[in-house]
Amino acid sequence: MRKSVVLVEVIFSIVLFSIIIIGSMKMIFSLYEKNNIKTFQTHNNIKLEATRLFLIINNNLSLLKLEDENLFYDESLLLNNISTFKISTSGSLSVIDICIYEDKICQVWKINTL
Repeated sequence: MRKSVVLVEVIFSIVLFSIIIIGSMKMIFSLYEKNNIKTFQTHNNIKLEATRLFLIINNNLSLLKLEDENLFYDESLLLNNISTFKISTSGSLSVIDICIYEDKICQVWKINTL
């Protein structure tokens, strides 16, 4: 009788630890995926912000050209994987609507072109 109780306790412990380990692995995988997504978004937001600052400093939007999902400035590649790119100019203010990676990351830039 005593051996059967011990056997039940061992089986119960193995099942309990298995459930805890599976739950922990799912949580770790979920955190890993969220971290990858956040890293991707942050990296591409930095790229977009650097491009915006480059355009503000150079202040010549007429040299921008979009070809095959690539944005060029005076024949030099600025950004790739562009899905949406629109420029509208009103007086000295230019508004650029840009999205990259199939509209996953989008920004609207307002650049004063004096």
